[in-house]
Amino acid sequence: MDTMFDAAIADRPASDSSRLVAEAFRPRLKALSSCLPVAGTATPTVDCIVTAQAGPEPVHRLLRFSLVQAQWTLAGEQRNLPVPVPPVARVQVLLREQFRQRLARSDDARTRRELEYAAGAAEVLAVEDCEIGDEAPVIECQVTATAGDERGQQNMAFTVVNGAWENAGTAVGAAAD
Repeated sequence: MDTMFDAAIADRPASDSSRLVAEAFRPRLKALSSCLPVAGTATPTVDCIVTAQAGPEPVHRLLRFSLVQAQWTLAGEQRNLPVPVPPVARVQVLLREQFRQRLARSDDARTRRELEYAAGAAEVLAVEDCEIGDEAPVIECQVTATAGDERGQQNMAFTVVNGAWENAGTAVGAAAD
């Protein structure tokens, strides 16, 4: 990251105030998470969510790394990398898991019946519009699902742990069609 940053400001004179401002906002790597291998590359390549401090707030961004001569390097063009999308079958498991977790916390009889049904019957139809989270190093997707004759959409957040997709938190913004 330092090499990429240095190249971006190399043409600015050392006395240039824009260079000084850029240096003040030099990204500092804080963490890598949710790394997934990229298929079809000549060398081992992974996409990871990078958390960097660039100014007062942490920034989360997807970056691609390749193993070149036994050293991980930033791979090629970093803009517009496709955000990884969890498989529908895995999202279905994770959605049902969320319903079971909510069921365990619910005291309302009607809500418990609905959650129990959804935990066993929910079928994921689509996982779309995935983006890197602004507030956390997660992959946020719009999930469309059915349970019986009910159809709905909700945002879900995912992370990758040891190569497996996991829930990153509870669903937000549930809405029925």
